[in-house]
Amino acid sequence: MSYSTRDVSELQQSIAPDVYASLDLGITPERFRRKLGANSIIKNNPRIDKLLADANNVEFFRQLTLMGDPLADAVAALIPTLGYRKVRAMLDQAVEEGIDAVDNPPIELVNLLRSVEEEPEWVDWEKIDRAAEAARLLTSVAGEVLVRLAFMMTYVNGYQGLPMVITGALTSESAAKRMKETISTFKMATLPGAMRKGGVAYQSAIKVRVMHAMVRTNLLKRSDTWDFPVYGVPIPQVDQMGAALAPCYMVALRSLRRGTGFTKNEKAVVEQSRYLAHLLGMHDQFLSDDPKQIVETWNMCQATLRHKFDDRGKELNYATIHAYRRPGKGIYDRLMHRLDVNATQFMYNKIVGYKTSSTMGVETSRFDGASFVTMLAPVAVGFGTLSLLKKVPGARKVIDGYAVRQVLRQLQKEGQAEYSTNHKNYNMESN
Repeated sequence: MSYSTRDVSELQQSIAPDVYASLDLGITPERFRRKLGANSIIKNNPRIDKLLADANNVEFFRQLTLMGDPLADAVAALIPTLGYRKVRAMLDQAVEEGIDAVDNPPIELVNLLRSVEEEPEWVDWEKIDRAAEAARLLTSVAGEVLVRLAFMMTYVNGYQGLPMVITGALTSESAAKRMKETISTFKMATLPGAMRKGGVAYQSAIKVRVMHAMVRTNLLKRSDTWDFPVYGVPIPQVDQMGAALAPCYMVALRSLRRGTGFTKNEKAVVEQSRYLAHLLGMHDQFLSDDPKQIVETWNMCQATLRHKFDDRGKELNYATIHAYRRPGKGIYDRLMHRLDVNATQFMYNKIVGYKTSSTMGVETSRFDGASFVTMLAPVAVGFGTLSLLKKVPGARKVIDGYAVRQVLRQLQKEGQAEYSTNHKNYNMESN
C-alpha cells in the first residue's frame, strides 16, 4: 500500500494507534502557518498567496506537517515490548530475504514490507535505470564534494533541526555518522538494480525509515523534551521533501520556466527520485510526475513552515561542516578535509546568502573560494570528459563500469551504515 488518503490523521491513528491514538492530531503546531510571514523567502508572491488561499489544501498540508511514517512507526513501537535486537534481526532478514522468510513476524512488520514489496503501477524501470546510470557517473566524480549541503539547509530553521539537536548529533563524529547513513541510501540508489526488491538501496531505504521512526516514537514519549504543540511530529513528511525530492523540484522548475514539459532525461530523473521517495515512505502527494504539482508541493512546504532561529542548530551546522569524512589521518587526508570544509563554506554562503550564513556561524574567507575552485575543477573536467567519452561507440559500458566501481569504493571507504539511534534511549539494552 501507499499513503494516498487526504485524511492523514485517521490513517495514522488506524495504522499506528500505539503512537498516534493519544496525540491530538487536530492541533495547529506553532511551526505551521497559514500566511506568509515577514521573514519568508517567498513573501509578496501572488502565486504562493493563491496556494495559501485554498483552505482545503492548507488543511491537508497541516496534516502532512503532523504526519510521520505510520507503517514504520508501528514497527518502532514494537521495540519496548519485543526488544531492539529481536525487532532489528527480523527487519534485517525481511529486507534481505523478503517478509515470507521471517518466522512468525508481527503484523506491523508484515504491513511495512508488503507496502514496499508491491510496486506502484506507475513505476517505469527503464526510466529509473537510465537516471541511475547518469547519476552514478556524477556520483563517481562528485560524491565527496557536495554531500554536506543538504544537511546544512535543514539546520537553518530551528523547527526542522530540533530532532537532531535533541538526539545528540552535536559532534563532528555523530554528524559524520548521520551523513554517512543517509547519503549512503542515495549513493546506493545509483547502482544497477539497487532499488529493486532486495537491492542495496531498497534495503537501505527501509532501514532508514525505521531509524527515523525510532527517533520519532521516542521523542513523542518525552514530553519534557519534545514540545508537541510547538514542533508537531518529529521528522514529518513535509521536512523530508527537501532531501528526497530536490532533483524533482529542480527539473520541474526548469521545465515550467521553459514551458515545454519534461525532457526524456528529466522524466527519468523524476521517476528515479519519486520511486526512491516511495521506498522511503512518503505520501503520494510528494510522488507526482507533473511539474506543476511538484513545484506547488515544494512551495506549500516552504510557505507553511514558520521560520525560527535556534542557536543549537548553529552548533549542529558547525558540526556538519567540520565532520571528518576522510579514511585516514595522514597529511593528504587532512589537507583534503580542509579543502572540503572551505569549499562547503563557500557553497553554503552562495546558496543561503551572506546574512543567513553569518547568522548560522559560517564565515567565509578568500581561501574558501580558492578551495571551491580546487575541489570543483577536477570534478567538472572529469564529469564533462567522461560524459563525452560515453558517446564514443563501445565506450559506454566501460565508463559505466568505472562509475560503478568508484561509487562502490566510496561506500566501502565510508564503512557500513548502522541505521540506528542510541537504543539505550528505548530501555531495551538487555533485550
